Amino acid sequence: MRRRRSREPAPLDIEYKAKSTDDSPDQTLTITNNTETAVRPTLEFVAFNMYGAEMPDIEVRTVLGTHLGAALLPGHATMQDILRFDGPAARDVRGVQVRLVEVEEVEHPTLDENLRAVMVDLDQKATLEPEDFWGVGVANANPFGVQVRVALVAFEDKVRDSPQQVEDVVTLEGDIELASQSHEVVWLPDNVRGLFHHVAWCLVPQDLV
Repeated sequence: MRRRRSREPAPLDIEYKAKSTDDSPDQTLTITNNTETAVRPTLEFVAFNMYGAEMPDIEVRTVLGTHLGAALLPGHATMQDILRFDGPAARDVRGVQVRLVEVEEVEHPTLDENLRAVMVDLDQKATLEPEDFWGVGVANANPFGVQVRVALVAFEDKVRDSPQQVEDVVTLEGDIELASQSHEVVWLPDNVRGLFHHVAWCLVPQDLV
């Protein structure tokens, strides 16, 4: 009897989900690094409608810049990005084809604990309400420092059962340098308070400007 060989996992697993089944955002991209090496992946996308037809006039970008190779993904870690669609009939996108353009290896330790970045109110308590969103709380429980890039995301109003689309993104000026076993609150300027619904974040190399 021939013994079946077990398949080695792909270096990166990439999963796109148009519709969330919980309170998380729609149009998400989950990337898992199955290796021990930290990487910066660069991704490319082709959009499709509900009938499986390619939509060449749709520009696909990401909130955290994985289409530009901007995000760092440590070994055996998972990150989530959010897709943005621009062009005619952008709201009709129901699927994407993802192509891995490049993978750059980066020196970075493996995370012992996942980082957290949440919306906080004036009392520095986590909130999901845009009107109470006064700052971003970021926590690093690892025994080493990290550099974090944070983006504020606003979504369009929901249209029936269609996936909710990104309306606006503002990346905080200057990445947040977090020491080991530390947390920080970054307060928002008056002109953006109450306008955003979600905090997205990713690690970046500490020498990346």
